[in-house]
Amino acid sequence: MKKTSAANLALILVVAGWLLACYGVMSQLGDPSPSVPHAQIEAARHQSLAVLFIGVASILTALWLSGYSFSTAKVRASACAALVFLPSVAVVWSTLL
Repeated sequence: MKKTSAANLALILVVAGWLLACYGVMSQLGDPSPSVPHAQIEAARHQSLAVLFIGVASILTALWLSGYSFSTAKVRASACAALVFLPSVAVVWSTLL
């Protein structure tokens, strides 16, 4: 894979990864209705965990691709790394407050 293509793919993956991770987390919030069967609740939980895992894997892959392409596409690789680290720092900071 060309390093410029890897940098472009990393930018796409980081945005898609954060969207999937947010959906995976947000879909687990709230209490289910008491009338919903337990099996359906478990299926929804498994689905949201799978989406969360795919999102985190996409973010980590984007970070690896940005490191791989840094020698050729410094600006795009740095932007991708910033899109990985800045929201991560914000999430950690908000949990500490």
